[in-house]
This record gives sequence, structure tokens and C-alpha cells, in this order.
Amino acid sequence: MSERQPPFRLLPTTGLKQDLQTLHDAAVMHPHGPEDRLLRVALNQLGRIKQGAPSTHPLEYMPSYPDLSDCETTYVGADPNTKPSHRIVWRERAPQRPGEPVTREVIALGERANGQAYYMAGQRLGRPVGFTLAELAAQREPIASPSRPRRRSIGSFDTPSMNEPDLQFE
Repeated sequence: MSERQPPFRLLPTTGLKQDLQTLHDAAVMHPHGPEDRLLRVALNQLGRIKQGAPSTHPLEYMPSYPDLSDCETTYVGADPNTKPSHRIVWRERAPQRPGEPVTREVIALGERANGQAYYMAGQRLGRPVGFTLAELAAQREPIASPSRPRRRSIGSFDTPSMNEPDLQFE
């Protein structure tokens, strides 16, 4: 008896939507050209990613690129007889609640040349070159207590409220 593949939810980011729109616009300008073929291949591959297809390979930390070690990459290209020209960068996110599907968040569709897809994905995730995920996480620790809601309006910073406690730092 074979086990069923767990369900996946595909989450296309705003950046991916822009990438697809750019590719679509180029395909409209060159019907039946390489842009049109690349768009169709990319859309088919996104469907396969949603259905649980494995990535081409997981990414690793490399100091000359943003750290995408929590991401996967899938190669796509217009010509099946040449090395793929583009990369789809995506990552899996655990379900928020039991029974929900794993989310596959698709971050970028970009050119392979000079690591463009990886730089683009890093920028979209707010990851500079040369820092590991652990180093970035250590830099982004909150200073103020996140449990205290903000209630002041912008104009109220001149005169502190008597019934409002000062900022609480941990």
C-alpha cells in the first residue's frame, strides 16, 4: 500500500507575481518565442511544486550570496536541450495548526546567470550577502516588550500620558 503525498499549499509571493508578470509581458511581445515557452514551463513547474514534486536541490549557505539555506531551488528553462536558464526559489513552511497543509512559499523566478535568482530571493527575504540565518536572527531580537500594545498617536509623544506606563524593556 502506498502512502499519499501530504497536501501542499502554494503561496506565491508578491515578488513571484511580478516575475511572472514580467515574463508574461515578454511572452506577449514574442508569441511562440523562448519567453512564451519559459512562461509555460515555469507555470507547469509551479503546478508540480504544489503537487509535491521535489526540488532540483536544497540551497546551502555560501558567503558570496544571501543565506538561502532554508530554501530549495528548481531549475526551469525554455530549451530542454540546454542548461536551464532560470531558477525558482521556494521554501517550505510548517503548518500553523494540525491538519493544515505544508505551505510552499515561492519567493522568486529569476535568471541563473550570475546568481540573479538567488540575489533577488535574498533581497525579498531581507537577507544581505555574507550573513548566516543565525547571525541575522541574533541581530533582529526585539528591544521593547512585544506584549505591550502601542496606543499613542504621533502627536502624543510631546506630552506623556499620566495613565500610560513607560516603555518596558526586557
